[in-house]
Amino acid sequence: MAVLSVDGVDISYSDQGAGDGVVLVHGFAASTQENWAKAGWASMLTRANRRVVAVDLRGHGQSTKLYDPAAYSLGLMANDVLAVVEHLQIKKPDLIGFSLGARVVLDLLRQRGDRFLLGVLCGVGDQLMNPRTDRDPEAFPAAMEAASVDQVTDDMARRFRLFAEAQGQDLKALAACTRGLNASGAGWTRETLASIKNETLVVAGSGDDLAGSPEALAKCFPNAKGKRIPGCGHMDCLTQPMFKAAVMDFLAGVPD
Repeated sequence: MAVLSVDGVDISYSDQGAGDGVVLVHGFAASTQENWAKAGWASMLTRANRRVVAVDLRGHGQSTKLYDPAAYSLGLMANDVLAVVEHLQIKKPDLIGFSLGARVVLDLLRQRGDRFLLGVLCGVGDQLMNPRTDRDPEAFPAAMEAASVDQVTDDMARRFRLFAEAQGQDLKALAACTRGLNASGAGWTRETLASIKNETLVVAGSGDDLAGSPEALAKCFPNAKGKRIPGCGHMDCLTQPMFKAAVMDFLAGVPD
């Protein structure tokens, strides 16, 4: 992994392969290693003659850990990714983001859609615009800060705490990240999404209880399609062959 300093924050990234560029952005509590290397995406894309750049978001993986919630927002994370793309002088790469990474990709397409070609949003759906209101916003940060996972009662937060622990992530940084994201974002609207002109794929598993409908979200874009993959949920979708095949077909321009 290489490192680029972005406004004093060290952003770690990998750069491998040759060909048309594709930039990968991982999900919350994950990393380049977990979502893209371990799950086989980096090797799959390099075999397809692509130059693959994957970025560790601030607070994650090998990038700088920050403990002030104000250091985290979609805008700051998008700026980190854009800085890596500019540093490497990659001409109009495709973007693939998973979960939190999909939200970062959306922010990049909203701000600098001219700088990128295709967008792929993995593990998201119409809950992006209509998030659940029955979930305590402190559930995730509290889960990360709990002395033991046994103290975490929220099932979804408990799953993410176990996931983060298994990778040796910095739990204090993840708590700050969650609070920062909660404080900085008012959510996405149809008007905002309608301004994104890039050809986009929205893809999620049929059992993904965090995403909602990818087809419904895709309808908010002027140039997008939604695809639901049977037999996978949120945490396992990136490892599923059918999920990978759907993304690869979209990148290659294979018609449905």
